[in-house]
Amino acid sequence: MWTAIRAFLWVYALVALVVVGALAFAWRFVAPPPPREVVVATAAPGGAYHEAAEAWGRILAREGITLRLRPTAGSIENLRLLSTDPPEVDLALVQGGVGGEAAWPGLESLAAVFFEPLWVFVRGADPDDRLAALAGRRIAIGPEGSGTRALALELLAGNGVRPEDATLLPIGGMEAAEALAAGTIDAAMFVSARPTAPIVRLLRAPGVTLLDFRSRADAYVAAFPYLTRVTLPAGAVDLAGDLPAEDAVLVAPMAQVVAHGAIHPQIVALLMEAFTETHRGRQLFAPAGRFPSADPTDWPLNADAARYLRHGPGFLKRYLPFWAAVWIERMWVLVIPLLTIAIPLARLAPPLWRWQIDRKVYRWYRHVRRLEAALRAARSEEERRRVSAELDALADRVGRVRVPLSHAQPLYQLRSHIALIRDGALR
Repeated sequence: MWTAIRAFLWVYALVALVVVGALAFAWRFVAPPPPREVVVATAAPGGAYHEAAEAWGRILAREGITLRLRPTAGSIENLRLLSTDPPEVDLALVQGGVGGEAAWPGLESLAAVFFEPLWVFVRGADPDDRLAALAGRRIAIGPEGSGTRALALELLAGNGVRPEDATLLPIGGMEAAEALAAGTIDAAMFVSARPTAPIVRLLRAPGVTLLDFRSRADAYVAAFPYLTRVTLPAGAVDLAGDLPAEDAVLVAPMAQVVAHGAIHPQIVALLMEAFTETHRGRQLFAPAGRFPSADPTDWPLNADAARYLRHGPGFLKRYLPFWAAVWIERMWVLVIPLLTIAIPLARLAPPLWRWQIDRKVYRWYRHVRRLEAALRAARSEEERRRVSAELDALADRVGRVRVPLSHAQPLYQLRSHIALIRDGALR
């Protein structure tokens, strides 16, 4: 019994050693686990970017991932933080049209998540609806590093208003709104997904008008492909106060989520779930289901994000907790080589075990053949007695060999052969 157990352990220890070696080799190709903390560059607290990131953070927190928000001046600063070596943030909200792969290489888009229209307020009850009319005026276009400033400069330039043709002030938010309401500036530009406090302040301010792009919206969309024509419905800001009193047509870039190329695929999948949960509903400027979207984006679309947008969450993530799905997907790279090696080895192990048992018997036949040949060659009685003594010693050693009962027949055949030769030596 113990002989069989030892043979069994020897064979399967060899199989286990081969499997462990294969797993050790395959482990080199196992993806690292996702990080427990992810950093996102937003914009100023209280804005749409910051609020969106806070909503994502609550969703990621359910899976044990911390989303740390880093306030910034806006899209341009966000891109700078993403493009440092190493990146200072993992992902960022970026206004459509402020960059692209040529200016900011090595980045990937995860999705567009909402429209953020350009709100242009000017003084006067019936102003000229062309941006060209702002030449020579004092215009608040947002602080340095903001997407508002980048978009304002591009649209003003498209209307022939260069920086030297107007007084462009690097202010935004409530500071710009109060300055326009007080009459110390002539126009203010904001980019926002919703009516923020500065925008509502100016919608209510006497002598200030929201510029309606109705007559030229299609021209802007044709000239600047990252823009989309959107409509602010009458009463959408304040239904009881009928604010605004009429529909207003605006032009809007899309807010995009951009990441560095090394972002972890599992984090991308979790972020896509957060984007979907947060932004798939009806928005002020978009119907339900419009976001998250893969079109248009200013950078190549991340492969994992594209897969999610086409097919939704993977099979495991639909039915398992996040970390369980992550563990299985990471270990899958080990399962393939394990099955490739373990199945043939498992089939090979029983024959190998039988060979190991039989070897304990058959290895003695080398001695049997040698002594049989010596017996035939013996010419004297003394030589025959010497061979007979060796056969006795061999029989004694073979008698101490232990094999399982299932393999006893070859052992007893060996003993019979030795006895037969020994009998011949005694005649």
